[in-house]
Amino acid sequence: MRKTGGRGYPRHTPATCLTKQTGAWLTLFVSGGGAGLNILLLQEAFRRDYGRKLEAAALLARGSLMKKVFKWILLILVVGFVVAQFFQVVRTNPPFTATQTIENIVNVPEDVHATLTRACGACHSNQTEWPWYSHVAPTSWFVVDHVDQGRRRINFSAWVRPGHEPQDSIDRLKAMCREVQSGGMPLTSFEIMHWHSWLSVDDVKQICDWSTAEQKRLGGNASGN
Repeated sequence: MRKTGGRGYPRHTPATCLTKQTGAWLTLFVSGGGAGLNILLLQEAFRRDYGRKLEAAALLARGSLMKKVFKWILLILVVGFVVAQFFQVVRTNPPFTATQTIENIVNVPEDVHATLTRACGACHSNQTEWPWYSHVAPTSWFVVDHVDQGRRRINFSAWVRPGHEPQDSIDRLKAMCREVQSGGMPLTSFEIMHWHSWLSVDDVKQICDWSTAEQKRLGGNASGN
């Protein structure tokens, strides 16, 4: 005969647990031959709940660690930027005379002169207009270095070395055409900051046609451009 509890209901022992992830009550009744199955279900419920707690704790710890790393990186960058301002480089525009300039030594038409000044004059002359970012380290280090290198290779304000004319002019004219044809000049970094320095196909042709004509006039071989 089946045993019953009060009011004729079957006798059961409730085992309940609250899963905090869902906020729902899970009620398992342990009775008769189903006790083992219900215990397994109860254990599985606890495992799921515990696993979710561990996962949430791991995510929280990872997020906290990333915030700390980000703050330290930001602090190091700020301190490094401030310290870098104490190591400024010298920006110069050395004096020169008109007799040393490219216009005084080779024939430079006005349209060619305008193109050269627009695209090349900032780094290849002693008349550099130093932009604001050339006063802020570490950008200033790269800008000054580029200008110094540009002046050493070709300088419109000091076009040739004394006693090396006309060969210096021929060599420089040839190098100018070669660089603009290959896209090596102006530098891409300079073009990004100075969009007006970009050379069109017509600009490149203009420079190379002028370069070739001047090389021939000076007695050079322009076939190697």
